[in-house]
Amino acid sequence: MIEFIWNGRVEIRHLPYFSGSGAAIGFARPRREFPLSFNVLRLGSAAASGTGEFWKMRRTVTRLAALLVSTALPTMAFAQSIGDPASWRTPEFMAQWGLYWINAEFAYARGFDGSGVKVGVVDSGLDIHHPEFAGRYVPGFTYNPDRPWNVDTIGHGTMVSSIIAANRDGVGMHGVAPGATIVMANAFSGGYGISSVASLYGIRAFVNQGVRIINNSYGLPYPINDGQWGDSWEFPVLGGASSLDVYREAIKAGALMVWATGNDSSHQPAGQSGLPYLYPELESGWLAVTAIGPGYRATWANQCGVAMNWCLAAPGGSDWRWNPQTGAWEWPDSRDINVAIPGGGYSWVYGTSLAAPHVAGAAALVAQAFPYMTMDQVRQVLLGTAWDIGAPGVDPVFGYGLLDVGMAVRGPGKFDWGDFVANVPLGRSTWENDITGNGGLVKAGDGALILTGNSTYLGDTRIAQGVLAVDGSIRSNTFVEAGGMLSGGGTVHGDVRNDGAVYGGFGSQGGTLTIDGNYTQSADAGLMVIVGAPKGTSRVDVTGSATVSGWVDALVPVGAWRGDARYTVLTAAGGITGRFDSDCGCYAFLDLALSYDPNTVYLDVTRNTVAFADIAATRNGAAAAAAIEGLGIGKPFYDLAVTLNGTDAADLFAQLPGEVYGSTVSGLIENSQLVGSQMNDRLRSAFETVGAAPLPVMAYGDDARDITTASIRTTERYGAWGSAFGSWGSTDSDGNAAKLSRSTGGFVTGIDGLVTDDWRLGFLAGYSHSSFKVDESKSSAASDNYHLGLYGGTEWGALAFRSGLAYTWSKIDSNRRFAFQNVADGLSSSYRAGTTQVFGEFGYGMKAGAVAFEPFANLAYVNTRTNGFTEKGGVTALTVYGGSNDITFTTLGLRASTDFDLGTIKATARGMIGWRHAFGDVAPTVTQAFTGSNAFTVAGAPIARDSAALEAGLDFAVAPTATLGISYQGQLASNARDHGVRADLTVKF
Repeated sequence: MIEFIWNGRVEIRHLPYFSGSGAAIGFARPRREFPLSFNVLRLGSAAASGTGEFWKMRRTVTRLAALLVSTALPTMAFAQSIGDPASWRTPEFMAQWGLYWINAEFAYARGFDGSGVKVGVVDSGLDIHHPEFAGRYVPGFTYNPDRPWNVDTIGHGTMVSSIIAANRDGVGMHGVAPGATIVMANAFSGGYGISSVASLYGIRAFVNQGVRIINNSYGLPYPINDGQWGDSWEFPVLGGASSLDVYREAIKAGALMVWATGNDSSHQPAGQSGLPYLYPELESGWLAVTAIGPGYRATWANQCGVAMNWCLAAPGGSDWRWNPQTGAWEWPDSRDINVAIPGGGYSWVYGTSLAAPHVAGAAALVAQAFPYMTMDQVRQVLLGTAWDIGAPGVDPVFGYGLLDVGMAVRGPGKFDWGDFVANVPLGRSTWENDITGNGGLVKAGDGALILTGNSTYLGDTRIAQGVLAVDGSIRSNTFVEAGGMLSGGGTVHGDVRNDGAVYGGFGSQGGTLTIDGNYTQSADAGLMVIVGAPKGTSRVDVTGSATVSGWVDALVPVGAWRGDARYTVLTAAGGITGRFDSDCGCYAFLDLALSYDPNTVYLDVTRNTVAFADIAATRNGAAAAAAIEGLGIGKPFYDLAVTLNGTDAADLFAQLPGEVYGSTVSGLIENSQLVGSQMNDRLRSAFETVGAAPLPVMAYGDDARDITTASIRTTERYGAWGSAFGSWGSTDSDGNAAKLSRSTGGFVTGIDGLVTDDWRLGFLAGYSHSSFKVDESKSSAASDNYHLGLYGGTEWGALAFRSGLAYTWSKIDSNRRFAFQNVADGLSSSYRAGTTQVFGEFGYGMKAGAVAFEPFANLAYVNTRTNGFTEKGGVTALTVYGGSNDITFTTLGLRASTDFDLGTIKATARGMIGWRHAFGDVAPTVTQAFTGSNAFTVAGAPIARDSAALEAGLDFAVAPTATLGISYQGQLASNARDHGVRADLTVKF
């Protein structure tokens, strides 16, 4: 009809296609007609095939083969695993019988509920306060300010939206896609009409906001083919744009428009639902929906008619039925559609208005299941998986048939619209249906597409990118392009041309790919083989002839090699012509060679003469490698290593040894000298030796009031002192052990006294904390150190003698990380160590003018013992044996000091330079073993053989009885460096 609408424009008024039972809707029921019954439409269980693991592909410049096998690809959207469909048939589910009739529970059991998908609804508004829409909508669009999107005065929009996405909350009913999101555009014009201007505004708003599924449960009440329309669709309506313009914009943007066919008992669809009949370019984004009742055709619903090629049937409500008991026609209200209505309640209604949202909700489920599909492809999936009812094939009553979303989430069922381009991104998607039709399949995108059905589509199969795995069967000539791979454990009935890669088997499982035809492999193509896979070594069996060139790339998974063996990789009943150019030589410890007979290609895999240790980059790695090789076949480390290339093997061998334990010993030995220097410095301070730093002393003499210096001649008979110290340093890699970084901070305190007129003896105790890091091997250690020591010295004129004995008990916590391929272990250990040192030093004091000198010679011996332990944290854990490392140091040097005035402050400058030499094995070693392996020895970071020892300091007499000192100590070598700073405050009493 034509009416004046609120804004004064003359426009077409569209009628919603629904009526109600028990609700004041105001529509008369359609005329009575004897219902046409048909057989049971219910489908059986949708069985699923196993998926297995498909391995990630890696592209290289020269070989597609490198696209294969390192990590499992994720699946699209959900895991597509099968739950129990029956568990979804709750009272809430069964309250809306349409869900049962479209097999929705089978989609839910696979994990699909429409989450992440927005569905646009052009209608009369939405009651957002109804509990069924809590969390199920986002702000919509309003054309007429008097009719906002979130107000529904007649209920039609609320009813339609509840069919699509009402909550699954245990109350009332729930929608087809209870996880989807509703976006409402209120196009209500008053009465029961929909404004054409407002509806076009809503469609354009949806498109601009990226909403791609749009439900339209309204339309003009005249058959599309009755000749009344003329060019009315091209009449400017919305800002100069016609209805056709807006529809074309939506299709170009990739939208799917879902339309109700109408409720006029017509053999033809009404209004927009049949529009592609006049404008075929719209068909790729168009679906018309007629209605059925539970077991019969709804006689009031318009049939698909000329729209049958883009038309489906879906649940829409009840119909008049003859009751022989009463001898009258009756309307069974319980067979209508249960919907949510404004105000928080529910009602039973019928109409194609309720059939269309079943399809819109199903489109949301399919879009979630296959997010890479275009909306045209979603449309094709819905049509191609419909249950064929009525006349066989596509018919003018039901079109493609009854919507079956349980089948639709399994993938396409027909290729009736030309070639289907599956642009699967990185990841994995499975199609399980038996696909028919005249079209073919083009596999695009970097991901993997798995076909588990037995398909008979007539077009060619072309693999342009990524992987196509045939785990069922196809009847199609197949072309593998340079960027693609054909794989699977099924059958290709047709010829195969390989310009990319073919892999016989499915993912890491292996198996046999059968080509029921001829096989041709070009010079740039490859045949992939997995040796010893769970389903057997992968192979290709050809019933016809095979013409081959190019290459073979064999993959030997961990644990697959169990000794030298021959494997069949290609058979051809019609004979093999040609030879492969090369086979893979990428394994460090295995040799692969091809051999031929007239109908078979074999792959021989044998252990070569390269020892594991030959590949290791360091001596430590070689030691670990030899231990691993000694484990033999069947042990995890051996099985892993034997299947690696040279680079990966060297990486593995570098990570396995625990060199941090040897490097920690190096650090403990170096740190021991900090304690020794404290004892030495205390003795030199007590005797006022040249270059001695002041130490904090509490002195007790016969007459403490007369003590003014720390001289042996005037100083205390007994003294207590303390000092704080710290250092940081590093040792470079020697080509075996990695670089070591270390730091230490602590304090010591002691007491000493004169035991004779010339000899002083003392006792020392202290604590320090040390950190050690080996970044290259992702290792670290920290130790808490507790020190005890004895020291003593004397002077004979200008000649001084100083000596000491110290023991350090260390509690060590260590961590290292192993990360290789799919194994990642965080390894930890706690153990104990004890370090003993003894030293002696002679110095001779002399003076030249204002400068005092002391040449000296120092001899020190250090021994560190560690206890045994076993790491925790994973399969790569080591058992580390207890051991002992010792080293001897000599230091020759010169100390000097001089006094000067700094204004009114007395000051002393002092320094030392020396040469330290280490005797013996400067690289500490530890003995380790893997579970079941022979023990092997690993060396830590080496101690510098020769180094320069440096010290410089300044002391300031800040008060008659107080001296402030600051000093630097350093040790510099070609491969190591240590730095320390010390500040001392001496107060004499």
